[in-house]
Amino acid sequence: MCFFNLKKGDMILKYLIFSAFFLLFAYFVFRIAVRRDYKYYMKLSPISYILETFVFGIHANSIYLILPTQWPNLPQLPDSQVVRIVSAIIFLIGIVILFVAWFGLGTKTSLGIDKNRLITSGLYKFSRNPQLVAYGLVLVSFTIMFFSWLTIIWVLLYLIASYFMVKSEEEFLEQKYGQEYKKYYNSVPRIL
Repeated sequence: MCFFNLKKGDMILKYLIFSAFFLLFAYFVFRIAVRRDYKYYMKLSPISYILETFVFGIHANSIYLILPTQWPNLPQLPDSQVVRIVSAIIFLIGIVILFVAWFGLGTKTSLGIDKNRLITSGLYKFSRNPQLVAYGLVLVSFTIMFFSWLTIIWVLLYLIASYFMVKSEEEFLEQKYGQEYKKYYNSVPRIL
């Protein structure tokens, strides 16, 4: 369904309603389900992992609620070559950082399955969450390419959902690693 078939005011209202429900769902997943798993089981359950993936999948695809095209197509690119080039560069930087962070952390750890060691090397020397930073860059590239106030809201939804996830992970890491994590927490920024 593409909201561009609706009147502009109706589209904005429906997107804001969707946004509220999305944030409630993200809060439930990260601050209740995931947090509970970390607290009682010291790892993510398969259900929590699926829910986490679902939150980010919903978010990624929710851009189709505000783009003037239907899934899986992208709308016509802007006429400005500068906008296209800047957006592409930011997108590629985000993808490269994402993969470097993913493989630097390890696939099992990235998926929340193996939390047996605290990773503080590689990109994790500069950010406690380089994967989230990288994906945020990918989202910013889309926002530049298809700029509107609604795409800015789309990025803000990601930031808020990510914050819910990071808070639960930080609590878990402090519980599991104690002073080692506190030292890391105090010396490396959450984002940049």
